[in-house]
Amino acid sequence: MAPDDLHVFSQLSTENISQCITIAYSGAFGVLMLRLKQMFESVESLPDEESEGPAFRVHERLTVKYESEKHISLHWRSDPISDMGSDFVVALVLNISREIPKVVVESEEATKTEENSKKAEKVVHALLVSLLEDGEVWREWETGDKCRWKCGAS
Repeated sequence: MAPDDLHVFSQLSTENISQCITIAYSGAFGVLMLRLKQMFESVESLPDEESEGPAFRVHERLTVKYESEKHISLHWRSDPISDMGSDFVVALVLNISREIPKVVVESEEATKTEENSKKAEKVVHALLVSLLEDGEVWREWETGDKCRWKCGAS
């Protein structure tokens, strides 16, 4: 039975459901459009009169809108194909968000490396103190001389 004939043979009616989801995305909107163009054949920019701010349509089913610097929204009419497309776009946006490189100030990175090396040295020091109670071996290790291990006989 076709959806248009449903009301003829029963008391049921059909409705269209429009769905919207807002997704956290702080990357460039053009990057998202480029990635979607790589995956889908039909990705078209929408004129600004039709939507507030930048937006584009994917396969004439999904509309992706730039809401703010940290969010985009995805709008579609619910049907199995559009739902599958929206799931793909959400997955793509979350993947792109995860791939955005984080900027770290170089001086902070150098400080962290220095702190880590000091911590490692303290751990090695504590292990050697606990393992080697012989003061002579310990002094040789501290001065950088080769350690002489006495195995079995003295």
